[in-house]
Amino acid sequence: MIKLAGHLLTCGCEACATMFPRGRFEPTWTFPQPTPSARRVTAAVPIGHPRAPLEVIVWVDASGRLAADWPGFVGTAGAQVDVDWSARGGPRVTGTRDPVLGALADPVPLTRKFAERLNARCMRAYGLLDGDDGDDAGGSNGDEDAIACQRHGTGMRAFACKCVAGEGGEGREGGEALDVVVLYDVGGDFPDCLCTACVARFQAGDPDVVVPVCSRCQQHHIYRHRVVARTWYGAAPSAGATGR
Repeated sequence: MIKLAGHLLTCGCEACATMFPRGRFEPTWTFPQPTPSARRVTAAVPIGHPRAPLEVIVWVDASGRLAADWPGFVGTAGAQVDVDWSARGGPRVTGTRDPVLGALADPVPLTRKFAERLNARCMRAYGLLDGDDGDDAGGSNGDEDAIACQRHGTGMRAFACKCVAGEGGEGREGGEALDVVVLYDVGGDFPDCLCTACVARFQAGDPDVVVPVCSRCQQHHIYRHRVVARTWYGAAPSAGATGR
């Protein structure tokens, strides 16, 4: 299991086929309907991948935006999704162009570790897992994912450069929008956001470039600034580097 945690969610190697066969039971996480007008839609991760194995139920409003956070990914309410309302078996999410929800979408090579962490967050939300409980892959599914926030109470931990987030992490209101790069994590972290001027320093290992922020604040940062590129940690220089 420890070795398989790094395999892609969509991997079909012999070991993955043995441990994660098609038809194997997986929870389909469903949270309460947030508003009477929100519509129930089935989605799967990686979003847009033809063999996406990890299904969840999301709630979508009339404009095609998430009416509540994606299960296990706090800070995504309001994200735009593409929905096939006439799909066989009921409405389904088919894709997204949203720079925050892009963390869950193809082509980001999400690993099975991501599935473990998303399931753990959902279990914790339902009161089925204590914060001190660990996972089977040697890491922790405890509250290391969470961060306190004066504005939002709590959220998932993410990182932003000080140019984007300010010294305290809650952003700088007003001022010019910056050109920013959104960095996704294949293991399930909320995306990081750095201005283009800080990317090189961050890649060189300068820890003073970034500050921790809550995922709800991070969503605001990403939406407020101009996303000029999106990629994931460990990607080849040309991989995933797309504009908004």
